[in-house]
Amino acid sequence: MNQNFSSMIDRYKYQQLRIGSVSPQQISAWANKILPNGEIVGEVTKPYTFHYKTNKPEKDGLFCERIFGPIKSGICACGNYRVIGDEKEDPKFCEQCGVESVDSRIRRYQMAYIKLACPVTHVWYLKRLPSYIANLLDKPLKELEGLVYCDVFSFARPIAKKPTFLRLRGSFEYEIQSRKYSIPLFFTTQGFDTFRNREISTGASAIREQLADPDLRIITDRSLVEWKELGEEGSTGNAWEDRKIGRRKDFLVRRMELAKHFLRTNVEPERMVLCLLPVLPPELRPIIQIDGGKPMSSDINELYRRVIYRNNTLTDPLTTSRSTPGELVLCQEKLVQEAVDTLLDNGIRGQPMRDGHNKVYKSFSDVIEGKEGRFRETLLGKRVDYSGRSVIVVGPSLSLHRCGLPREIAIELFQTFVIRGLIRQRVASNIGIAKSKIREKEQIVWEILQKVMRGHPVLLNRAPTLHRLGIQAFQPILVEGRAICLHPLVRKGFNADFDGDQMAVHVPLSLEAQAEARLLMFSHMNLLSPAIGDPISVPTQDMLIGLYVLTIGNRRGICANRYNPCNYRNYQNETNNYQYTKEKEPYFCSSYDALGAYRQKRIDLYSPLWLRWRLDQRVIASREVPIEVQYEPLGTYHEIYGHYQIVRSVKKEIFCIYIRTTVGHISFYREIEEAVQGFCRAYSYGT
Repeated sequence: MNQNFSSMIDRYKYQQLRIGSVSPQQISAWANKILPNGEIVGEVTKPYTFHYKTNKPEKDGLFCERIFGPIKSGICACGNYRVIGDEKEDPKFCEQCGVESVDSRIRRYQMAYIKLACPVTHVWYLKRLPSYIANLLDKPLKELEGLVYCDVFSFARPIAKKPTFLRLRGSFEYEIQSRKYSIPLFFTTQGFDTFRNREISTGASAIREQLADPDLRIITDRSLVEWKELGEEGSTGNAWEDRKIGRRKDFLVRRMELAKHFLRTNVEPERMVLCLLPVLPPELRPIIQIDGGKPMSSDINELYRRVIYRNNTLTDPLTTSRSTPGELVLCQEKLVQEAVDTLLDNGIRGQPMRDGHNKVYKSFSDVIEGKEGRFRETLLGKRVDYSGRSVIVVGPSLSLHRCGLPREIAIELFQTFVIRGLIRQRVASNIGIAKSKIREKEQIVWEILQKVMRGHPVLLNRAPTLHRLGIQAFQPILVEGRAICLHPLVRKGFNADFDGDQMAVHVPLSLEAQAEARLLMFSHMNLLSPAIGDPISVPTQDMLIGLYVLTIGNRRGICANRYNPCNYRNYQNETNNYQYTKEKEPYFCSSYDALGAYRQKRIDLYSPLWLRWRLDQRVIASREVPIEVQYEPLGTYHEIYGHYQIVRSVKKEIFCIYIRTTVGHISFYREIEEAVQGFCRAYSYGT
């Protein structure tokens, strides 16, 4: 079984897992095993778990050691001990109890099966929407449910084209409903089986026969022809009829896709009806003892016991008794179907099954699906090595592709790399000394950590990861504190807010993962939404307020100083604040001088100033009339406009141009100019 299991799931060869239907032969191959004495075991026939006195697994029960292997390695059910792998020990299994001397870990993957006394439909394929069985058979779901749960009979089956009194299906199902109840009561078990095999079909066996009969290629061709015919008809003018035709066309498309899927995967549709029910390994549905010796069992065990009880109740009259009424057989088949439905998906057909404390039993669907299911919590939600988690805060001084990692998180994430660096630089001779230096937080540790972080990206993820931008790559830098710092522009991609949200940080280890992070996942490469193409890294909230405050000012220019007799009070305020005088508004030759004066607190962020500007053809060719002209003693003069002034010589040649601005506007312009120049350099380097 070890070889079979390793060949079935090889973690080094396969990188994905797919759930699908399995044939009965494959289930038998997984479960059956041949003991050294030639006996084949694998079928669970008894609904028992552990004996209440000996506390040992019952034979042929849900925890049988003959089927699933020993509970303790090398110890059989008799209590005899044999060395595992010792060739001198012969035989390798106990002839008295029939338990092999193998490792107890086999109970984690050794499967079994229950041989059902009647076929049972898989409730996932029948009741889940869309119903695959109803789509493939092109029949209403209610009609199929009545057939599966033995409420109605299917078509009459004449043998060798001989007429029978049940030839007309409608007369039996709908017109004379009393026959549906009177005919089974008329026959005994043996007679009813003969009658049913000849005349009628009911239960999951009827579904199995109908799924096995049609040719999938014929279904695809007929559905395509009907879909084309409906498309050629056009609109009928009746809204209700048009909606009905549209629903029919959608149904035909789903039916064709389903039939093509069965053909492409080479899966037989009748596998949606179960003849053998797989039994999970016992380690995946354990029974444990809590304080006081009280046993606690998995809900799956109780649901398995219910199936076995009802299946054995149906098996006994079919194999031993000859006088059981046919109606009782149909009723028991319905109970088996309902028990299997509860095992697979509890509550899908109405009220769920509950225990003595009115608690709903967890079925397979409850164990698998949902946020706390096997896939999302156990397989995908594991705690990963080289990962951390902390609250995110704004890092306004960070670049778009950088993030700030706290020192405590960074030293834990990159500890192995730092240890390797300490040993390579011969600061530490072994791992123990290197770890002690890390605990003591010596200066050499932080220097090596910064070198490691410069060449290693990290991944930041905010749950739930609903789209591609939910996890992005960043270049980490060390920051003080315990919070992860982020550029505010990447907030929208993560759908995060700086109000206490947490993010997980992961370290890509393999070269492939690092290459993917650098080439595809860096935040400055994900500026557009992959869904609609709109910009996703746009300023919002605090950034918009900051830009407004940075560029606020009197947009009227020097015209704000004009006298307005209708608003004398506002004129007085503006005169006090923005009165145009040559001495109050300083002149600067460059933006560096203006920013230097601001740092020295000689001017404010909103103080108007004159900044020397390059000769702009738009200004030179402008036909705007100057507001004022000021002449110098040497003949030069200043043509003052609303937002700029031109200095001319005696010969009217332009010496220079000054624009009226503020330090905030200068800072904003420089940031945009540097960003555009950086983009141009990157574009020219790429081309």
